[in-house]
Amino acid sequence: MRILTLFFTLLSTAALAEPLRVVTDIPPVYSLVAQVMGERGTATVLLGPDAEPHQFQLRPSQSRDIASADLLIWISPDLTPWLARAKEGIAADVPSLVLFAGEGRDGAQTLDPHIWLDPAQSARMVQDIAERLSVLDPEGRANYAANAAEALSGLMATQTRIAAQLAGVADQPFVVGHDGYSHFVTAFGLNQVGSLSDLNDNPASAKQVSNLARMAADGGIACIFPEVGESDKLAAVIVDQGAELGAALDPIGVTLELGVDLHANLLRQLANDLETCLSP
Repeated sequence: MRILTLFFTLLSTAALAEPLRVVTDIPPVYSLVAQVMGERGTATVLLGPDAEPHQFQLRPSQSRDIASADLLIWISPDLTPWLARAKEGIAADVPSLVLFAGEGRDGAQTLDPHIWLDPAQSARMVQDIAERLSVLDPEGRANYAANAAEALSGLMATQTRIAAQLAGVADQPFVVGHDGYSHFVTAFGLNQVGSLSDLNDNPASAKQVSNLARMAADGGIACIFPEVGESDKLAAVIVDQGAELGAALDPIGVTLELGVDLHANLLRQLANDLETCLSP
C-alpha cells in the first residue's frame, strides 16, 4: 500500500511539474509573456503575420491549443471579439487573464485597447502576468519575479530613449490611418490631429476627409501615416494637399520577428517611423 501511495504521489508531482502552456492573442502580448515565463513554460500566439486582429478566424489546430491551455492571456474582447466567442465555447474552462479593462493611465476610462503602445501600461501588464503565472506555478514565483523585474527595467529604458528621440518633433501635427495610437501619443506628448478610420476600422466620412485635406492645404498636417495592410487611397488625398507620406505603421508587430524582443522593437520602430517623417 505504501508503495502504491508513493507511486501516485510521484505521478501527481510529475504532472504538476510539467511546463505551463500559455496561449496569447497578439505578438506584443506574446513577447511580454515570454519574457516573464522564461524557461518555465511555453507560450504560443494566435495572431500571426499579415493577420487582422478584429476579423481573424481560428484554425482547428489553434482551437485545440486554446482548449488544452493552462492559461489564456489576451488584451480584451474589444480587440479580438472572435477570441471572446472562443472563450465562451471551446475554452470555457480555461483560466483567462484579460489585460485591458477599459482603463488607461492613472485609471482614466478609455475605449482604446492598444495599451501595449504605452510603456507604463505595458509595465502593469508585466506585473499582472507575473502574478497570474505565480498563482498557477507557485514554485516558479521567484523566477517570474526576477524575469518581470528585468522586463520592467527594459521598459523604463525604452521609454526614456523614445521620449528623448521624439522630444524634438512632439509638436508636429500628424494623421494616422487607424485611430489606435492614443496610448503612444499620450505617453510621449505627441500631436495627432486626426485619423482615416476609427477604432473599429470604420472609414472616415467624406466630410472628415475633406476637413483633413483642408488642414493639409493650410499647412496643419506635417505627415500622414497609413497602416500596414491597409489601403492608402485616403492618405493620398491628404498627401495631394501638401502632407508628407510617412511609413506604414505596424502597431501589432505582425511584420517583426516573433520573440522576447518584439515588444521593444515594435515601440522603437514606431518611434523611428514617426521621427523620420516629422523631423523638419
